[in-house]
Amino acid sequence: MLKSKLIMCILIVIIFLSIICMEKEVFLVMPKSELLEVALLPIIEVERVDKMVPLKYTSHEFEAGMNILIYGHPDLNEVRDTFEDLRNLGINSVSLNFPLYQSDWQANQVTTSPEYTPTVEELYDVIVIAQEYDLGVMIRPILDEQVFMADGLWRGQIKPSDPDSWFDSYQSIIITYAQLAESSQAESLNIGTEFNSMQSRYQDRWIELIESVRQVYHGKLLYSFNYDTVLEIPSLEFVKHLDQVGIDAYFPLNVPDHASVDMLTEEWHRQIAQLKEALSDYPIVITEVGILPYEGVYRTPYVWSFPNGNYDPQTQAIYYEATYNVWKPLVEGIYWWVVTLGQDPNETSFSPLNLPTEDVLKKYFLKYSKVIE
Repeated sequence: MLKSKLIMCILIVIIFLSIICMEKEVFLVMPKSELLEVALLPIIEVERVDKMVPLKYTSHEFEAGMNILIYGHPDLNEVRDTFEDLRNLGINSVSLNFPLYQSDWQANQVTTSPEYTPTVEELYDVIVIAQEYDLGVMIRPILDEQVFMADGLWRGQIKPSDPDSWFDSYQSIIITYAQLAESSQAESLNIGTEFNSMQSRYQDRWIELIESVRQVYHGKLLYSFNYDTVLEIPSLEFVKHLDQVGIDAYFPLNVPDHASVDMLTEEWHRQIAQLKEALSDYPIVITEVGILPYEGVYRTPYVWSFPNGNYDPQTQAIYYEATYNVWKPLVEGIYWWVVTLGQDPNETSFSPLNLPTEDVLKKYFLKYSKVIE
């Protein structure tokens, strides 16, 4: 019904424009075939959305999520294709990750980059496309750590020389994205990720930041803890002011190469047994988890490269299955790491797209898991 009405409206517009052009002896530069193609674009998008397969979970029931990494200015056609692919795998939520910067590990100013940080307007467009595919959206600015690596450090080790100035700067940026989250009706905003060195010492500033954000944004707020600081969570006062607690779950799984799902599952249970009591009082979301498709990489799941490793995409698939089975009963959502926009499709990465891992996602996240595109 919607499609037929849309077609009728477009045909009326084309006829109307044709009459005007003939009356004024104006000739269209665009060929008729191209004019028709442009006119039919809304119909094509409706058809794409109409083809979406049924999901096992809505984003309110369980956040079956994928992290999207955006460096630079996104190609919206690629965004649309990526979201369509993810939606057809059963993904119902996306976390939009994009970089913030500071000049060094002791700097007091957090900034965006004109070259690498997408604009607020671009992020808004990406969110709109996600919503067209009925994907829930988390906005997640992350401090880029390339500049720290020369000193052998990462974002979890920053030590601003003037912490109050750093928080003033950081809070100002987060408020900007809180306003974006409110105007775009994004489901959640991640206010910080893996600031290990800043978590316990400056709790009053985190509380101030949360209270300031809540004045402009009425969705869910969360903070992502690195896996090695999870036991700190009960002692942190600012956690009580959050709606969800995020965990970047790069726990090393100490099992041999070619481990089975059962072996990985058993090791997962061993790893998190001591954490269950610490996490039992909080709504938990796994905000990052995933591995590269190499043999044995689950022993160091946080690495971005695995030199001389044996490529084995089945390892990634088995890891996803064990991870989902263990964490699903304990959390409100899982966001796999990561699909990077603009990445060379031939580059080996964390992405599960076009790998056997896709079948695992379909198995657990599609309502009818035999629906294969």
